[in-house]
Amino acid sequence: MRIGTLFSIPVRLHSSFLLLGGYFLLSALFSDGLSAMVSTLVLAVGLFGSVVLHELGHALAARQYGIDTLSITLYPFGGVAALVDMPKDTRKELVIALAGPAVNGALFALALPAYLLSGWSVLGLLAGINLVMGLFNLVPAFPMDGGRVLRALLAERVGFISASKRASSIGWWFGVAFIGIGLVTWSWSLALVGAFVLFAGSAEQRRLQALLRRGWRPPEPGGHPQEVVWAYRPKWSINPS
Repeated sequence: MRIGTLFSIPVRLHSSFLLLGGYFLLSALFSDGLSAMVSTLVLAVGLFGSVVLHELGHALAARQYGIDTLSITLYPFGGVAALVDMPKDTRKELVIALAGPAVNGALFALALPAYLLSGWSVLGLLAGINLVMGLFNLVPAFPMDGGRVLRALLAERVGFISASKRASSIGWWFGVAFIGIGLVTWSWSLALVGAFVLFAGSAEQRRLQALLRRGWRPPEPGGHPQEVVWAYRPKWSINPS
């Protein structure tokens, strides 16, 4: 369901997101007093906005490298910015991956002083949410942001394809761990994140294989794409005596 457009990028809500919206709405309706209702609604909007801005950070960073974003889709456990293409430079992927958590870091830096000055608990919660969101996304569970950072760093040493396989393998174990911990602690949101990591990691590998079959050339270590570079080479040379 499309809810709007930001910087020419459609923003959509997955149908499952309505469950989270319904939870906040019921919490607001059954709040103890008008002040509590307003605080609940502000917190919901702040959480929603933080996720949108996180994904927008990825999208705008990708745009700087000429990569468009088809849409931003919000799920109960986070969001996904659907980039049209993959970066042809591993260092660009590093920047794009870090852009989302960097936005959360900026929001935390704004919300925390505001909370300390005002004492409004909602601002403190928003500061905490953005801190946790930024740090959690840096967990090296591919295809989360931290997993993409890991792949970009590994690609500098072992190549993009090998780095993708290693990052996906590590991400798979993290996904299984998230599901296990979520079920044991009755944290359904963590279990959903784990399921998403498993599903999205597998889908990312299938997409990579499809790109390779179509002739796409992955970046080489060092941040340079595998492309034929035409350069003038003189036929003469100077040999030291």
